Amino acid sequence: MPHAFKTTHSPLMYGLIKLHSRLDADLQKQKKNLEHVRAVIKIVSPDFDVSSIKPKRTNQLSPFFKRGEAFLLALDVLREAIEPLRPMEIAVAMLAKKGVSKPTAMERRAAWNAVKNTMDRYAGKAVRSIGHQHARRWSICP
Repeated sequence: MPHAFKTTHSPLMYGLIKLHSRLDADLQKQKKNLEHVRAVIKIVSPDFDVSSIKPKRTNQLSPFFKRGEAFLLALDVLREAIEPLRPMEIAVAMLAKKGVSKPTAMERRAAWNAVKNTMDRYAGKAVRSIGHQHARRWSICP
């Protein structure tokens, strides 16, 4: 009579072991697929250097703002401002609106990146920059 499978692990640990096993199998399959693609590239173009292919970069989502929310918050901050603001000033005000009263350096940097990217995208359309590229201040277009 075959032995019944006995687990000595907690349900959480059992689930993690199963997840690891499945992900490892998927990874092995993807590595095999990648080797096939490399082989086909070598057949089509033997002189091509496969190591020159860079992995696709994935965008990291902001931990504070949903898609499109950063620009709307930045506009709110600029509407309330008396004078044009620097991107870091906008970022800190946006974090305050989200309830982050004392942001860390990493949080300020993440918010600053969101401000910089959205302001550059909407420059001349909804917002305008004043000053040199590296010392700009932003305001709403009249």
